[in-house]
Amino acid sequence: MRFSSALLSVSVLIAAPAFGEPPKVVADIAPVHALLAQVMDGVAGPGLLLAQNANPHAVQLKPSQVRMLTGADLVVWVGPGLSPWLERIVTTEVGTDLALMEHPATHLRTFGGGDGAHDGHDGHDGHDDHDSHDHGGHDDHDGHKGHDDHEGHDHSGTDPHVWLDTANARAWLGVFAEELAQIDPDNAATYRANAEAAEARIDVLEARIGGRLAAYQGAGIITFHEAFGYFADRFGIGIVGSVRPGDASAPSAAALSDLRQLVADRGVECAFAEPGFDPGLIDAIAGETGLRVGTLDATGALQQPGPDHYAATLEAIAVSISDCLQGG
Repeated sequence: MRFSSALLSVSVLIAAPAFGEPPKVVADIAPVHALLAQVMDGVAGPGLLLAQNANPHAVQLKPSQVRMLTGADLVVWVGPGLSPWLERIVTTEVGTDLALMEHPATHLRTFGGGDGAHDGHDGHDGHDDHDSHDHGGHDDHDGHKGHDDHEGHDHSGTDPHVWLDTANARAWLGVFAEELAQIDPDNAATYRANAEAAEARIDVLEARIGGRLAAYQGAGIITFHEAFGYFADRFGIGIVGSVRPGDASAPSAAALSDLRQLVADRGVECAFAEPGFDPGLIDAIAGETGLRVGTLDATGALQQPGPDHYAATLEAIAVSISDCLQGG
């Protein structure tokens, strides 16, 4: 149940950690965990639910992961658009959660381009009724297998890969600081100072990536699946098409034929595989069209988890794109 500001003090008491202990905070994926770790630096380290090389779209929770979630004072997750299998336990067995796609500070886009349901720069600031959810009771449940009919998300509607927009990451740092300050007021000043320092690091990261990709504004690329729209929009790269329309669906012969035609019509030079997925389709298309092939990694599967993971993940994407486009 979404709690309002009038009930904030009650929800804080429910979620508050034991006296003298730092809050137990869990993040769903490694990029979000990295941002939280920066805000919590000097107080405690957040828990990471999924290994950085896990597919966040389809997971069978282990008992240890269930215990991590149910023992947390706060769970920060992207939302059911990315991880529908996580929704049941978060809404029935977790005290307080922060679903980033539902927060008004988050800029959303739709698949294929354009803004989604809301943009976080339309008068929303700080904490309001949409910041986080407090779940006062725990409904009955029958295991933690997630939603089997969501092995991969359908690529229509709102794009859930929101962390790949540095503007979202910057906005979330302050949100995290305020959320943590409510749970752990003794360390509020530390959280806020850490968030400000982390925002400055995002500024530097954004400038560094923008400089690296400045020569390739408008250049078109092919991706394995449609996960990189936020990054492409932020840094001026064009995604001409994707090999797979969703994470669990194979493309039709007609779709692949259309993609080959797009490559020819648009003069596309690069296509990108992803870790954890069979590169066969990308390699086949590249062999037929002469595309150069690189790798893009949306969740930082090849990066070490921790506070530096977010920057490392986005910089690796930028390096892979620039290396391929320059013919490297």
